[in-house]
Formats: sequence, structure tokens, C-alpha cells
Amino acid sequence: MPALCRVLLLLCLLSGNRVLANDQDWASSTLAPNMSNFCEVQRGQQVVNSKRLLLWLIDLVGISDTAMDLDGDGNTLYTEKVTLISDEVALLKCVESGRCNTLDQNKIANVQNIISSLWAPSPPNPFETRFLPGFEGSGSKINLATFLSPEGGIESLCPPPEAILPDPERETLVLEELDEKGSDTKEGVGKEVADAPLKDERHWMEKVLLRESSEDIIKALSEAAPASLSLEGNKDNSSIDIDIDMVVAYLYKETFYEKYSSQYYVYNQFDTDIVRIDGKESSSSRNAITLGILASYKLGKYEDQYFANHIVSLRPSYTADTIQKTRTANIIATWAPIPDLGDQNFVLNLIPINSVLNFKLSGDLRMEGGRVLEEGSVEVFDGHDNYVDFGYNFNMLFTGVQHTALERFQWDTNYKKLYATLSGQPEKEYISSKLRYYFNSNFNIGLEYERGRKGVQFNSVDTWEITFGAKI
Repeated sequence: MPALCRVLLLLCLLSGNRVLANDQDWASSTLAPNMSNFCEVQRGQQVVNSKRLLLWLIDLVGISDTAMDLDGDGNTLYTEKVTLISDEVALLKCVESGRCNTLDQNKIANVQNIISSLWAPSPPNPFETRFLPGFEGSGSKINLATFLSPEGGIESLCPPPEAILPDPERETLVLEELDEKGSDTKEGVGKEVADAPLKDERHWMEKVLLRESSEDIIKALSEAAPASLSLEGNKDNSSIDIDIDMVVAYLYKETFYEKYSSQYYVYNQFDTDIVRIDGKESSSSRNAITLGILASYKLGKYEDQYFANHIVSLRPSYTADTIQKTRTANIIATWAPIPDLGDQNFVLNLIPINSVLNFKLSGDLRMEGGRVLEEGSVEVFDGHDNYVDFGYNFNMLFTGVQHTALERFQWDTNYKKLYATLSGQPEKEYISSKLRYYFNSNFNIGLEYERGRKGVQFNSVDTWEITFGAKI
């Protein structure tokens, strides 16, 4: 951006009137001529990348590093920038500490106003900002915090350039397209451009997830369990314990409609628990590898229904255990209704239960079935070629509130019970409770306990562990 244009934009942003972008002609607003800085193609349409928008605006107005360094460690992380812009308590503390002077406060207010203009109701706002299906339940509302959160489920569609450019600029754009296409008619160019498919601009790494199990793939980053590793050595009896719970998933397709959305993942899950004594694996050791597909459907809010949203998922997979010599073809189907509980919907969102703790209770009804291709050493499959179980799964999550002593802690407890429909097969029960301390949003150390029948092959576990975890 030329220096003169940058100065003019900055003067406009810092003017005493502080007019919202949607209160003026969009063709002459800050956003209109700069959409290439924050709009990108996703799922065949131009949408606002909230991270790119925030970083561009912060760089444009020049908020000081002193104001953005909330924890005073000399670094200005993206999470600190989001908190400064969207969290009133954090901004107030910044002002009270003297790190945010009057100039920084004006710059922050202007960034807030420009971003908020994307969902302002007054015309002529050309952006279409909305909740995606499955996220619009009771208690949800579009604000700075939800918009800037990758877990907020909000999409803002960018208008086509010709919808907001003045006529002379629109004519120039068309002429440039004519030159590039080598066509001598505007009609021909318009048809070619309209028919050309839009390529998704997201990097493939943005579609990769690292979690603890396939249950965590469709959960928000802040709620999902991290991939975990535990390693223990005992010289007295020459034993080594290795425990790995990890799934790597890739989002290969997603679609969004007015009433529902769908996401499709391929994933590779590792469930390893090896106990070696004098170099030999114990009989309880396992090393299961699962290849699977996850199809998740989020049904949006319908009027006059107590259950505002529903989440349905299907997980067909194939699992082979190289130690237990067991191979199975598996299918898991779940249905999770989300009730309408108003502003305190602890099933839809993490909500504060006091000044230091947030709480969420989620669950589903499920069917887990499959075919035993090779029985191996797993006793639950003795003499059975197939299994079909119905039951339920509940998860209780506590997290610390921001700006408190507990903000880096998370306590996650899960309980699953399955009832066998085929005679002669046992019921399956699994419980886990995990206390984690997060160094940042991606890495943690934790104390974990689990007991019961674990995974799609229902291996028996009863362990305490100290683990290192990571997730993306």
C-alpha cells in the first residue's frame, strides 16, 4: 500500500467522529478497496478470514506492542491480540496499567468498530454475516469474541468487487479482465469469469487436526482432548511402559446450507499401550491402528422446537492390532440433540458457573457395531463374529475463566455405557478423568485415569498416567 494512502487511511480511522463503516458509502469505506487483504475462497465462495482481517487492521492503525503484550513477556501472540480487541476486562486492565494510552485506546476502538460493521444491521452493509448451521442455538450471538474465535461457527460472506466499486472502477476492472482473457466482448468475459470454479485458498495444513481420539475431531479446539504420550522406565525390573493416544484427521470436504452443514474427515488413529519387561511385550500390551472416515452433520435451528440443534455422525473404520493379532471392521453412529436452555445453555457452550470456572455438559446416544475379522487375543470377542451395542456417552468439562489463577487448567471427565444386543456378549463400560495444565492453547501436561473397555476393540484398561499432550 503506498505510504500516502496508508497515512490517509490512518487519519480517517483516527478521526474524532469514528464513523462505523456501514454508516457511510461502502465504496469509499476502509474495507471496500482492501478486501483482498482479508477475503479468501472457501467452499467455492469468498468469505472473510477473521484472523487475516484482525492482523491487517492492527497493522494498519499501528496498535503498539506495549498494549498488545498482555502478559508482559515481550511477545505479542495472536491470542493476546484477539483478547485485547474482544475482551472488555482485558482492555480495562490494559488501560488501568498504563500500557494502553489514549492513542492506543482510539485505535482499538476503531478496529472494534470496523470489524463490528460486518454484521451491523443498517444498510448498505454488503457483507452477509451469519451463524453456520448447528451453531445458532439459544444463547448464541454474534459479537467480537465469537466472530474472532475459530470455534464460533460464524461466516461472513464477502460481496463481489463489482457490487461495491464505483462505476469508473468497475469499468476499469472489466477492461483489465478483457486484457487478461484476450476477449473483445465484455459479455464473453463475464460468462467465463462466472463459470470458472473458485479454488479453495486455504493451505492444506489448515485442514489437519491432531487430537486424542476420533471422538474429538468435531469438537472445538478448546474442548477437544489433545493427543497424549506417556513414557515410563523402571530399571529395577527392566520394564518400559509406552502409552500413545493420537488421531490425525484431515478435512477433505465440507458444505453449508441454510438448515444444515456437513463435514467429512479421513483419519488415522493410534491406540498404543505397550509394557515391555526384559524386552518382551506383556500379554495386555496393544498397538492398534485405525483407518476411518468421519461424516458429521450439524442440523440448524428450526422454529418451535425444544431441541434447537442436532449433531449426527457416522464413523466407519478398520482396525488392526499388531500385538493382539486382532482385526475388526467397525461402525459408530451417534446422535446428539442440543436443548434450548437460553443464555445459560451449558450443552451448546462453555458457560461460567462462578467467577473462576466454566462448565459444559455434552452427550450423545450411540450405536457401536462391527465384524470381527480376526479374533486374536481380545477376550471380549471370544467366539463372536459380530457385535452390535447401543448406549450413551457423556462428557463433563470444566475450564478456568480467563484472567484467573485457573485459566490454564482443564478437567475433562467422560463416561460411556454400551448394552449388547447379541446374546452372550458382555456390556461395555468406560470412564476417564483427566486434569490438564496448558502451557498455551496447543501444549499441556496432564494427570489421567481411565478404566473399563477402551476403543473400538474394547481393550481392558485400568491405569493412572502423567502425560504430555498436544493438539492443533
